[in-house]
Parts: sequence; C-alpha cells; structure tokens
Amino acid sequence: MTLSFIILNYNTSLQTLNCVKSIIDHAPNTSYEIIVVDNNSNKEEWETLNSLLQDYDLNIIKSRINLGFGAGNVLGANFANGDFLCFLNSDIIFTEDCITTLIEYLNRHNDVGCITPQQYNRNNIIVPSFNHDSGITEELFGKELLETLFSSKYPKRKNTIYKKPFSVKQINGCFMIFPKNIFWEVGGFDQNIFLYYEELDICYRLKEKGYKSVVYPNCRFSHLHGESTKKAHSNTVRELYISKMYCYRKYHNIILSSCFRIINIIKLMTKPNKWYILPVVLRGESSSKSMRHNRL
Repeated sequence: MTLSFIILNYNTSLQTLNCVKSIIDHAPNTSYEIIVVDNNSNKEEWETLNSLLQDYDLNIIKSRINLGFGAGNVLGANFANGDFLCFLNSDIIFTEDCITTLIEYLNRHNDVGCITPQQYNRNNIIVPSFNHDSGITEELFGKELLETLFSSKYPKRKNTIYKKPFSVKQINGCFMIFPKNIFWEVGGFDQNIFLYYEELDICYRLKEKGYKSVVYPNCRFSHLHGESTKKAHSNTVRELYISKMYCYRKYHNIILSSCFRIINIIKLMTKPNKWYILPVVLRGESSSKSMRHNRL
C-alpha cells in the first residue's frame, strides 16, 4: 500500500517546510510521496518555498490562482499515486508515526471513509479533532448544552480524552486520510466551497454512501492553528458564513434553509462586532461574494 501526503501552501513556506521535515522524521512504515500544492502565494513566498524544498524528494505544484482549500487539495489529489490520500494543513507537525496505525485501521475497516488522529496545540494541550452537525438544533441550543444533555449523540469535543476509535459527524479538515477510491467515489471536496465547512460537506456525503468518519484518539499530532488564515480576519469570517449557508442549503429544503438563515440573522444582530456579516446572511448569498471569485 502507498500513501500520498498532500500539503496545501499559501504564503506559509516555513510552516510547509516544518511539516515536510516532520513527515520525514516520523516516516510511516509504508511507501509514500509528498505533494505540495502552492495556492498562488506571492512571488517572494513562492521563491522561498522552492528554495527551502529544493533538496527534498517531493512534487511541488503551482496553481496560477488561489483555488481555496477544496479545489487546491483536489488539484494535488489528481497528481497522487498513493492508495491513500492524506490531506494536511501546512501548519501540521508530526510528533510520531501515526500514519502506519491509521492505514492499518483503514485496511481492517472497509466501512470507514476518512480518519484522523487526536490533535494537540502548540502547547501540547488536547483540542477537538471533530465537530457536530451545523444545523438548526445546534444553532438554537449550542454544542455545549447538547453535549451535556445528549452525550451519546453529541460526544464532548473539549477536555475529553477518548480511549478507543469512534465515529463522528465530521472530522477536522486539517488532517484527513481517505482511501483514494472512496475519496473519488464521493466526488472529492466540493470545489464550490472556497474555505471552511469542506470537511462537514464531504463527511456528509461519505455518510450518504454508508461510510464512517472516525477519530483515532490513540494517535496524535500537533496543529499550530490558523497560520495560513490569520491574516484578513474579516474576510475569512465572512467566508465562514458564506460556506455555512451554502452547505446547509445544499442538503436541506427551502423551508429549513430559511429557518436556518433567520436564526443566524438573529444571532448576528446580538453581536455588533459581526454586523459586517449581516448583509451576506440577509441576502442569502452563497458563493457570489466568496473569496473564490476574488482569488485573494
């Protein structure tokens, strides 16, 4: 069995280098390749990336435009030769060989469509590796309350150490491994989504096809969090809501979608620091105002 690591780089050349080095330092007990997709970084970062990675055995693919998370990763997947695809944010650091264990698990469980280890932050503190549905129930009552009242359906995400692999609604998109045939069977990442909610969308489609999304808590990795999106904060928050509205409309009828939008409008009206997002939700815009069209 072979594995393809796909790392999406956008003006994060040093983080990408550290990610590559950590893969090599904790190389899996399987044949693998590393593919770096540059999502139209600025000229200086692109030159730095090439300089930093010139001595490593990997494939660098440059996109002429910023494709966003989903389409950028799909571009890399089209060049992948592995039986498994491991999609990584550039700010991921391997602290152990978790890949071998995860691949073995996937080989033993043909009903699992994607899997992730337990993530820790830069301070070695456990952080959530999964999330619940983004729906009307969650918007009305909040995830924490639902986790308290209905823990079997909504397992706790924070400050909880799990002992065994378990299925979830969606795993975090910073570190996802798919059997390649299953990834393409469900259509890969939705390229209409520029940023955020890609993992919810693909995990939903996996579930529709009868596949599980699994967290494997006995393996771990470090996530530095948001290194590639910490700039242009207002744009990325606006993008989050655009993707959120798009994904809900994609899988629900017009009545439920309208209710979902109204609930989000009411919640935003109570938060003056987020009023700049209201026009997006009020007009029900999906991708028309997305960064996907501006290629930021």
